[in-house]
Amino acid sequence: MGSVTTLTDQVREIWEEVLGISPIDENDDIFDLGGHSLTITQIIARMRKRLDVEVSLDDFFDNPTIAGIVESLGDD
Repeated sequence: MGSVTTLTDQVREIWEEVLGISPIDENDDIFDLGGHSLTITQIIARMRKRLDVEVSLDDFFDNPTIAGIVESLGDD
């Protein structure tokens, strides 16, 4: 497996781990994939630990896709 380089790829990898779904498109809605507040909390914790970024539960309601979350972080 190649190294993960972009923020989008890193966020996708975390979503896939937590949700147990692969592949996930950057425009897939987390709620359509079965995500809920508990899984989002797990994603937030992994993003903080691995990527040193701050996101909130509200960010996921405002931006429920990988692309939306990455855009809210102002990166990639």
